[in-house]
Amino acid sequence: MQSKAGPKPKVDRGFDEQLIHVMSHRLRVQALTVLSDRTASPKEIAKQLGARLSVVSHHVKELLDAGLIELVDEQPRRGTVEHFYRSILRPLLGNEEWEKLSLEERKQFSAWIVQLVMGDIAKAMDAGTFDARMERHATRVPLYVDEKGWRELVQVHATALDAEFQVQAASAERMAKSGEDGFHVSASILCMEMPAPQQRPRD
Repeated sequence: MQSKAGPKPKVDRGFDEQLIHVMSHRLRVQALTVLSDRTASPKEIAKQLGARLSVVSHHVKELLDAGLIELVDEQPRRGTVEHFYRSILRPLLGNEEWEKLSLEERKQFSAWIVQLVMGDIAKAMDAGTFDARMERHATRVPLYVDEKGWRELVQVHATALDAEFQVQAASAERMAKSGEDGFHVSASILCMEMPAPQQRPRD
């Protein structure tokens, strides 16, 4: 699913093809994870990831060309200019695009999503907002299902995602009319097959 945010990509690829290309390299995924959390320069990203600046700069340019990040600041640094970027959208892939990915590409994309989710959780915990509201939702439900049950679970989560977007759209419309201030929320949806639990050895 393509977000409407952000400038038109500079490379001659479809959005989904660009995203697949971005997800095909671990360092690009890691750089995008950093920029999804904060504004940073290639130098800062390279230091955080322990990677060479020239390599990080190349991958940051790839993200910029793909329309996934934007330049937000330029600061002079000893005869040169340091460029600062931030993520401008968090893309979603539909089923058709997801099926085009190799296993390794799916792993890269999933790793990025999980890092974003864990980052959101850590940030909310540190700020004290995670449990500030009585109605906050956090559940983990181990289930044992057949193939039909799995497909039904996937549909349940897809329906929930659609409903979340509808809630956001309705909120935006109400706030535009009332002038009420909103607040940021992170809503995570995960559903995955788990390995069989290991049997405890008998005494």
